[in-house]
Amino acid sequence: MTRSKFHHYVPRFYLDKFSDEDGYIWAYDKFKDVAFRVMPENIAGENKFYELSDFQGSNIDPQELEKQLAGVESEASKIINSWFYQLDSYDKNIVEIPAINREIMSLFLTLQMLRTVTMRNQFIQFTKAIQKSGLIEKSYDPDQDANAFHASLLWDDDLVKSVANKISDCIWVFAHNNTDNMLYTSDHPLLIKAADSKNWILHPQVFEPGMYIVFPLSPDWIMYCHDKSSHWGKMAKFNNSISPVVFTSYMVDHENSGQVGLSYRFVFSNTPNFEFAKMFCELHPEIKDPKRKHYEWRTRD
Repeated sequence: MTRSKFHHYVPRFYLDKFSDEDGYIWAYDKFKDVAFRVMPENIAGENKFYELSDFQGSNIDPQELEKQLAGVESEASKIINSWFYQLDSYDKNIVEIPAINREIMSLFLTLQMLRTVTMRNQFIQFTKAIQKSGLIEKSYDPDQDANAFHASLLWDDDLVKSVANKISDCIWVFAHNNTDNMLYTSDHPLLIKAADSKNWILHPQVFEPGMYIVFPLSPDWIMYCHDKSSHWGKMAKFNNSISPVVFTSYMVDHENSGQVGLSYRFVFSNTPNFEFAKMFCELHPEIKDPKRKHYEWRTRD
């Protein structure tokens, strides 16, 4: 039986959309402040990232989670390819998304939000902060078996279904970047923006009123999922369509700021131009640390 050793937390098929003519992508390492060229299969993952050692010797495959994620990726890849066919044809502004495809993509987007090393570390930090507060019993250490802890969240049907249903109920809009400024992606590519469009939300708060999801599809295309129960409801007529808003370089920089700021360590592009990423890191040096704290329990004086 062929077993996968290197587990992507950002799918290879997705990274391929940001590759250059030779099939490579450019990566910027925030921690080391260096850019390098790499094949998509060798980045945005870790060895045995989803391997569940507790299942060794049992009837359950230790790579069951990795296999389940790969199955969702396979379906999502076909759907996204169909989107690109429609987006690039420009015959009409509507993107045909059958109900079953919307259901699959909502699940894919949910899992992409929850599966990254950024989110794993955030979950661990949050749990440890709550344990320190005494609000929950410290019966285990999430650092001891991070894979199993992460899997318990990805296999939480109530959590995953509720988030996927919320995403499915959003207004899906596609926007075209026709500037010379390319959209980045990263090792934590699916982001949430607050209702005021100014602040990025690291936590998976899809139920925040007025929030919207931002997901770059390629250097030229980006997807938004707007909370229709808020003021964004007036955009309902643009559901499953191409936005009439003309992208500017400033808008690209704004979207790229989220990829740089909320990535764990790596930012990706189809070109070696990371001047904006470097500048943003200089302005916010704290984002260069992959182990930076997101949660800390503080007692009141």
